Amino acid sequence: MATVSPTFSIVQAQAQSIPVATWADLATGDTITSLGIPGADGVAGAVQFGGTFGGATVKLQASNDGSTFFDMKELGGTPISTGSAALFEFTTAAVYVRPAISGGTGDAVDVTVVLRG
Repeated sequence: MATVSPTFSIVQAQAQSIPVATWADLATGDTITSLGIPGADGVAGAVQFGGTFGGATVKLQASNDGSTFFDMKELGGTPISTGSAALFEFTTAAVYVRPAISGGTGDAVDVTVVLRG
């Protein structure tokens, strides 16, 4: 069991610099560090899940205090939760977001979040 923090990169797309946060190789039992969302405005975002699920369920959560997290929903109101590769779009004004993983064995899931203000 490891502590997994997001890594950051900049993707160039159509002459724009887009910040991307990635949590790599998440496994059940890992401690997952949240991502603080900068700025004063709400953001639109997309989260992509991929990798080896091994029966695990992965979801996206949000918090305003950094300690109590709640499950997020995508634009249509469906919980952002999956047991296989998927992409969801969402909006949020929360201060923090993070993935959460449960169940499964031999899981190594990558979670990639893109936020646009």
